[in-house]
Amino acid sequence: MPYGNDNSERAGSPPAAKARAPRRTSGGAATRVRILASAERLFAERGFSGVSMPAIAAAAGITAGAIYKHFQSKEQLFFSIVRRAVEAAPTVPEGEGLAGPAALGRIVAAYTTRRLKRVRQLAVEIHYAAAQDAQVRRLLRSSLDGDIAGMAVQIAGAQSRGEIDASIDPQLTAAAIMTLIMGLMHAETLTPQLVGDAAWRDFIEASVEKLLSPPTAAARRSP
Repeated sequence: MPYGNDNSERAGSPPAAKARAPRRTSGGAATRVRILASAERLFAERGFSGVSMPAIAAAAGITAGAIYKHFQSKEQLFFSIVRRAVEAAPTVPEGEGLAGPAALGRIVAAYTTRRLKRVRQLAVEIHYAAAQDAQVRRLLRSSLDGDIAGMAVQIAGAQSRGEIDASIDPQLTAAAIMTLIMGLMHAETLTPQLVGDAAWRDFIEASVEKLLSPPTAAARRSP
């Protein structure tokens, strides 16, 4: 879902980086994990502009210079944090396809739950940071465009299998779903009383499913 297709960590890496990768030790991997965990906490607490790379390094127990062995910039690290948080959030049972109405409805509805509060906090912060920082803005725009395009392809595939209403435009539908997700990311500000509300979650899930379902299937579910 959002921010899930970014390749920014690979983009711009020096040619020698690939050759050095096999020699990376488990200690280096552990350091990277510490950086990510410390950065996620600090960004969520202080926001993008309130956190410096030296502060993240200190929280991770490494030197300021050492952090650049893993991340080229604060913007890249921040974007990696948001992507990591989104990808780590289980939103649909393993084995279910992404493009089916029920699966997509469940994925979108997951963003109403209390357990994804940190994801929502980071998503709000990255949109704020994008308005202030050109590099974050480029990373965010590229990732969202890729997410929408990828979702549109999967919706089109589901349409060809008769799982999704063939009359809807895949690109516009994917954009609408992404817009809904982005709105749910602001739940703590817009609708805090609905965060964690089971009826609200079910309503969102059913609404997305109804949007996508072929007319005959929707009719069968109607009272």
